[in-house]
Amino acid sequence: MRKSIISLLDEAQKKMGGYVSLLNYRYMNLCIKALPEALLAIMVKTEDGDEPIENVAKARNPKDRDDQFEILPLSPDLLIPLVKGIKIAHPEFDLDIRDANPDSVDKDRVQYIVATMPVVNKDRHDVLMQAVAMLSDACNGILDATMADYAARIVVKLIDAPGEEVDEAKDSLQQIRDRYDEMSKTFRADKEKEIEEAYARYQEEQAEKEAKKQEEEDSAQEAQAGLKMKWNPDDDE
Repeated sequence: MRKSIISLLDEAQKKMGGYVSLLNYRYMNLCIKALPEALLAIMVKTEDGDEPIENVAKARNPKDRDDQFEILPLSPDLLIPLVKGIKIAHPEFDLDIRDANPDSVDKDRVQYIVATMPVVNKDRHDVLMQAVAMLSDACNGILDATMADYAARIVVKLIDAPGEEVDEAKDSLQQIRDRYDEMSKTFRADKEKEIEEAYARYQEEQAEKEAKKQEEEDSAQEAQAGLKMKWNPDDDE
C-alpha cells in the first residue's frame, strides 16, 4: 500500500478514535457514580484566571459512598468560586458546605464541599437515556462524515491506480470505521446498563420505604384497635 494512503488511514484512525474517546468522556459526565473524570470539566475562576479544579482543590469519595465527592479547596477563599464552577459544569449536583471540624473557631475554620449525584428516578432515567441516544447519534454522524471525507481523499490519491488498489484502501478504511463503531456501541451499552441498574436500585429503595411505611401504619392501626377492645371494669359501673 502506498505511503500516502497509509498516512491517510492513520489520520482517519486518529480522528475516529478521538471522536469515540470524546463520546465516552461525555458519557462519564452523565453522572450516576462519582467518577474522577466528571471533575475534569470543572473550571474555577481565580485571581489568576480560570483554573482546572485539580489546581485549586483536592477531591475524594467518602468511605462507602460512590455517589459523592468531598472537595476541599486549597485555600478558604476558593470555596465560593469552587461552588460556582461546579454548578456551571454540573448543575445537577446537590452541593452542601460542611465544616471539617465543627468545634473550631472562625480563624481555624476549614470548610469543604460535599457533591452528591442525583438519584436516578423515572424523570432522570428518561433524561439520561435520551442524552445517551443523542450523544451516540452525534458521534455516529461525525464518524460517517469522517469516513466519507477520507474515502473521497483515497479516490483522489488513487485516481490512476488499478481498481484492486482502490478497493484495498477503501476496505482498510471501512475496517477502521467498523472498529470504532463497535467501540462506540460498547460504550453506549455500558452506560445504558449503568442507568438501568441505578433506576432499578431507586425503585427497590422506594419499594422498601413504602413497605416500611405501610408496616408502621398497620402497626399503629393494630395498636389503636387493641386500645378500643381493651376491657375497662369502670365501663360496667
